[in-house]
Amino acid sequence: MAYQIHDHTEPFTLTTETVETNERRKANRSKYKNVVCAFDIETTRLDNDQSILYIWMFAIGDHDVYIGRTWKELEYFLDRIVKQINDGEKLVILVHNLSYEFCFLRTIYDFQPDEVFALKSRKIAKCTMFDKKLEFRCTYIHSNMSLAQYTKKMNVEHRKLSGDDYDYNIKRYPDTPMTDEEIRYCCHDVIGLVEAYQTEMKLDGDTLATVPMTSTGYVRRECRKAMQLYSHKAIMSAQPDADRYILMKESFRGGDTHASRFYAGQILTDVKSADRSSSYPDVMCNDDFPYGQGIWHTNPSLSVFNRFMTAKHHVFFARVILRNVKLKDKYWGFPYLPLGKCTRFSHDYLIDNGRILSAGALEIALTNIDMRIIEETYTFNLEVKEMLIFPCDKLPEPLIETTQMYYKDKTELKGIPEQQVFYDKQKAKLNSLYGMCATDPVRMEFMYDENHENLFSIKPKNIEDTLRINRTKNFLLYQWGCFVTAWARYRLYEAIKIAGDNAVYCDTDSVKYVGDCSFDSYNRIRESASKSSGSFATDRHGVTHYMGVYEQEQTYKRFITYGAKKYAYEYADGETHVTISGVNKIKGGEELHKRGGLEALKEGFVFREGGGVELIYNDHTPRQTITEDGHTFEIGANVCIKPSTYTLSTTADYKEVLANPYLLDKVLHKFGYADL
Repeated sequence: MAYQIHDHTEPFTLTTETVETNERRKANRSKYKNVVCAFDIETTRLDNDQSILYIWMFAIGDHDVYIGRTWKELEYFLDRIVKQINDGEKLVILVHNLSYEFCFLRTIYDFQPDEVFALKSRKIAKCTMFDKKLEFRCTYIHSNMSLAQYTKKMNVEHRKLSGDDYDYNIKRYPDTPMTDEEIRYCCHDVIGLVEAYQTEMKLDGDTLATVPMTSTGYVRRECRKAMQLYSHKAIMSAQPDADRYILMKESFRGGDTHASRFYAGQILTDVKSADRSSSYPDVMCNDDFPYGQGIWHTNPSLSVFNRFMTAKHHVFFARVILRNVKLKDKYWGFPYLPLGKCTRFSHDYLIDNGRILSAGALEIALTNIDMRIIEETYTFNLEVKEMLIFPCDKLPEPLIETTQMYYKDKTELKGIPEQQVFYDKQKAKLNSLYGMCATDPVRMEFMYDENHENLFSIKPKNIEDTLRINRTKNFLLYQWGCFVTAWARYRLYEAIKIAGDNAVYCDTDSVKYVGDCSFDSYNRIRESASKSSGSFATDRHGVTHYMGVYEQEQTYKRFITYGAKKYAYEYADGETHVTISGVNKIKGGEELHKRGGLEALKEGFVFREGGGVELIYNDHTPRQTITEDGHTFEIGANVCIKPSTYTLSTTADYKEVLANPYLLDKVLHKFGYADL
């Protein structure tokens, strides 16, 4: 279906049809105009690292796009929009990466704190203007995808066009003539966004009043409904109090990522990768989790601690002090204890890319699952400060069944072209399950404050009050999320043990290794567990897939790593890939290939083309009219996107360890135990 491009002065009429919002309190209820709109701007970077608007696009539905070139023209257009919105009505306007556009919208509108909803500093999910008649929503946060990915996955007619056809390096001004193709490129961004959002709403049976704000929101909604079949009283009574929450939060860790110090910095050949199928969903379906409030033990004896370490029907959180800590095996390449999670530690430590090889003393909060790994891999003297012991069982059946449903949908629909959109949705939901479980019940709240250095300040929260307020609202337990990641780390550790000295690198649910090793015995155990729980599915070819098994991925012809989130590899065809935090995967791989391949990737290598970008926030640039190169235009608050570089580097500590990977006790006992 073709769309029309209009000048911002052309007439338009908003629909009179509305959809009532889902706010609980009647006093807050309003109505949404039943039309999806989208907004986008294109900007130019000036030589002084300021940015200016040179074109804006506003889609009303999927038929019409209105364009303008200046802030005054946008003000005029928005004023005409607002005049067609009655009191108590809202117009939804989609913006893909609202955090960027917001920096510019401050030029024409004085936002108030209650008009901006941010998940983090400068991460804006929603904002409103003009007595909340205009509601801007961030579709990047909603979809968790780039615009190109979102429009492609929703299979819309007007997908985002390739940036190869639009030269962003050209300096454009509001009076710079633009070709029809350039205008078309810009308009696709808003029309395609409207089409994608509409497609998604239709797929899920949503309206503008019910569509979730975030990608995790879909899963949260469905799981909340499913958990209505479970005892709400049981969930409510098991919500942690402040002391329990603090111990859980200190114990919480994400996935393990580490490179063996025995292989780092070397070019390896024929590196294999074993990836665990649906790791987080697997532990949610097959492992045990804490229930109830838990029983406190302050300064418990070691006999009590050891008894619950081996108990089959109990799990625990604990705060412990470990003294005289050292790896049992100097050849073990994957130390588990992270220095960054220690609440206190003596200064006589030796670390391997953030992981403790040896230390005089440290204090850390952890789960019994973490303690299993520590007992197997370290020697130490133990002092237990406190334990929180729970009976354990499988997660509630409705939650397990929802997880299995997503897995089965994803498996059964994979590779069926006409079901691609639904497949992508179910896969995304499956991947979001963990995030929902691990949501911090006392997460920080960010308040918009134009006088603050970063425009956002953290609103202090009283832990006890927050937990009490949310007690009746929560349908999951925070302690479950803590154990999801703990169990996943343990399942990863099991795979690293199988690979042994051949293990090269690990990340959350995958192990990379050289030589040969078999996961068959391990997979049979995990397969049996998934069969028993119903955590399997059959694809369209009749092949049955089980959660939790390790599957072989494509072998890397050559591979090199310099620590966590820093590696590059080549396939047999010579194509070079880069996975380095801060480096664009595609551009970085191409650049490394052109400049010598893996041999060139050494300390000091500078990624210039793949180095990403730097954001320069010009929050307090006053609105003014200036002239540059014969062009007169307005400038105001803005953010400048500036090409950046990335230099590969390693810390002095890591260099020392790589130079002598067998060193375990060089500094042990040097400073004593500090205050531990």
